[in-house]
Amino acid sequence: MADGEKQAQKQLPSGPSLDYGDEVSEGTRLMYEKNANTMDETTMDVCIFMRNRTGIHVQLEEGQNAEAEDLFDIVLQDQSLPSECEDVFALWLVSPLLELRLKKKHKPFFMVKQWDELCSLYTDAKATEIQEDEPVLMFQRNVFFPKEQEYNITHEQILCYLYHEAKFNVLEGRYILARDEYHTLAGIQALLSIGKYNQRDHILETYRTSVTQFYPEHIYRKPQTGFFKKRTNEQRDNIDAFWLDAHRQISQEFEHEDIDRVKGDLYRRYLDICRPYPFYGAAFFDSFINKPLGKLGFLKRNHNIETWTAINTNGVTVIDREKDEVLLAVPFTELCWEYVEPQFDVDDDSFPALLLQFLVNEKTPEGQTRQVTKVLQVFSRQARMMIALIESGVDRKKKQGRPTDAVDGNTPSDSDFHERCSNKLQRLCLSTFSKSGECLD
Repeated sequence: MADGEKQAQKQLPSGPSLDYGDEVSEGTRLMYEKNANTMDETTMDVCIFMRNRTGIHVQLEEGQNAEAEDLFDIVLQDQSLPSECEDVFALWLVSPLLELRLKKKHKPFFMVKQWDELCSLYTDAKATEIQEDEPVLMFQRNVFFPKEQEYNITHEQILCYLYHEAKFNVLEGRYILARDEYHTLAGIQALLSIGKYNQRDHILETYRTSVTQFYPEHIYRKPQTGFFKKRTNEQRDNIDAFWLDAHRQISQEFEHEDIDRVKGDLYRRYLDICRPYPFYGAAFFDSFINKPLGKLGFLKRNHNIETWTAINTNGVTVIDREKDEVLLAVPFTELCWEYVEPQFDVDDDSFPALLLQFLVNEKTPEGQTRQVTKVLQVFSRQARMMIALIESGVDRKKKQGRPTDAVDGNTPSDSDFHERCSNKLQRLCLSTFSKSGECLD
C-alpha cells in the first residue's frame, strides 16, 4: 500500500445493502460529518476507506460539490491503479444500517446530509439508532461487474482489494460456504497474514485465541440445542486443529516460494473458492420471508425467517440469517419478478415485497412429473431498490446480448448459478401455479 495511506482503526460497518440504478488515525475524521454545518467552508476533509482497513485522507476545495467520480479518480491516482478499475469497483456509502452504491454524478456530501431520511425509508431502525448512524465512503466491488470477467484479472493490487472484500463477506457470514472450505480459506488468510507455518511458533493455542479473526461466527459458536449434534459439536471444538492443519498444508505447498512474490496467486486461490457460489459479488439486502404452515395448518409461533436477499448480475439468492444456509438461488434465466406495494393495515406494520416466480419440476400425487411455477414473497423496506438493481442488471445483460428472460420454459438454465447450493423449497412459504397461470396451491 502507498506510504501516505492512513491506517484505519475504526470497526468497518456492515449492514443491508441498497443500490441506486477500525477507527481513523489521529487527527483524521471519518468522511463528512452528517450534522456538521460545513456548507460555507471552502475546504473539506474527506476519507475514502478500503476493505483492507486502510483509508486515503484528502482535503478538497468545495468538497461538498465533489462528485463520486472525482473521488474515485483520487483513489486510482493515489493507489496507482489501472483504468480497468473503473469497471471493477465503485464508491459506496456504508454504515451499520445501510449500504448505498453511488453513481458517478452523485455528490456524497449531500447524500450524507440526507442519511437520516434514507435510513427512515429503507430500514426498520429506531430513531435513536438512525441518529447515531454515520456512513463512511467505501471503495469496493461494483455489483454490476460480471463475475465471469473477474476471472481474467491478473493485476495484483486489484486482486488484493477483491480478496479483502471477499474475506469481509466470509467473516461477516454473508458468504455461506461448505464447512471444509472455511478451513482452506483460513489457511490462506493465515499464510498471508502471519506467514508460513512453523512448529515452534504456531502452536494450537495460537489458533484457538485467533479463531474469531479467521472464521465467521456461525462456524465457531456453540449451537443452542444439543440433541443429535454430537458430530457437529466435535467439528466446532476442533476448529483450531483443522485450521492449523490447513495452514500447514498450504505452507508446505508454497514452501520454496517467497510469499511476497506469490501474493497474487494466494488472492486468486481465495477468490476461486468464493466465486462459484451464486451470491458472490452481490449486494445484500435486509429482508424476511414467511415460514410455511405447520402440520396442523397453523403458522409457527415465530412466523418470519430473517434473511439476506443477495442480488448480483446473474440472479437472486435468499439466505437464512439464523441458520446460516442458502434457502433459494435462482438465476435470471429462470426467474420473473415484481414489486408489490405494502397492504396497509391499522393493526399491522406492513412491508413492501419482492415477488419471485421461478420454474420447478415436481411430482404429482400420481407419481408423474409436472412443470409448475412457484412464487415467493420477500418482504423488505428495500424491495423497491431490489427491483431497481435487478432491472438494471438485466438491462445491462440485454445490451451485451446475453439471454435473461425466463419462466416460459424456453430459455437455457444457468446451472452454474446454483451448482454449489441446493434450493430448500420445503422451508419456504410458496404459492404454486401451472404454466398457464392456474393457481394449484
